[in-house]
Amino acid sequence: MNSSRGIRFGVCLPNYGSTFDGDGFLTFAKKAEELGFDSVWSTDHILMSAKSGTPYERILDSITALAGVATVTRRVRLGVSSLVMAMRNPVVVAKQLCTLDVLSGGRTMLATGAGWNEREFKNLGGDFRHRGVRLDESISLIRLLWGSNGDPVDFEGKRLSNQIENGVFSPPPVQKKLEIWVAGASEKAMERAAKLGDAWHPNLQPLEKFSRSVSLFRSIPGGSSKPICVRVAYNPDYTENEYVSPQGERRVVLSGNVKDNESILEQIQNLGVSYVLLAPDPLGNLSVPRQIDGLQKFASSFIER
Repeated sequence: MNSSRGIRFGVCLPNYGSTFDGDGFLTFAKKAEELGFDSVWSTDHILMSAKSGTPYERILDSITALAGVATVTRRVRLGVSSLVMAMRNPVVVAKQLCTLDVLSGGRTMLATGAGWNEREFKNLGGDFRHRGVRLDESISLIRLLWGSNGDPVDFEGKRLSNQIENGVFSPPPVQKKLEIWVAGASEKAMERAAKLGDAWHPNLQPLEKFSRSVSLFRSIPGGSSKPICVRVAYNPDYTENEYVSPQGERRVVLSGNVKDNESILEQIQNLGVSYVLLAPDPLGNLSVPRQIDGLQKFASSFIER
């Protein structure tokens, strides 16, 4: 659905944090669809170490959780923001996402980034040092498999260990192309989004800094034509418009002040943002009923139904 200012809105599901509960998770997804949100997104981590300083030690698997959401929704699109691809075998990821696409009737999306937590990579036996190159190859391989229409494919990885000979990826997904957003605020992430992605998907930084980042992205070959789809924290209990993320970064948060939110949305739309992905309770300690209440308040102001 569109807002009155032409921005489309998705929302992050509460699949993580100290207040997680399974029934509330599915109720939240159904309510988001009912309120007119365009998409719902799980957050991704697998095995954080204790005392990580993040809410991600308690978390559902990002892709499997969406299979559950597919059974209780009919329209809303289903994505992961953002899948840490380099910790995984991309063929398995492609098959999981394709399965979700088939079972949901073609509603799968993906945002993916290189990842930032070196300890988690080690927990999974992942290659943190070469994660960017692995991500680049993984995106290319997933696109190859999704576009194969069941015909055999060959692939020889360089940094990836996948060596595919006459591999059959079947049944094919409902969508012939998977929409892939590339996450991250670094220049390398921007270059990856411009070259390999369908959109750039950063967390929303303080607006002066974000404006400079947008200018840089638009100057990169391919970046001038790609959509900008941001992830923005939202907590109606906040009165300020900035918070510090678990990674220690200053980021924008939409608050309980509707006028402030209107101003922020107008400014980022003027910078070229076309899609806003709300992340209720970014620190993972707001109850699911309270998150749903906030979702209703936001939708009443900004979602056209």
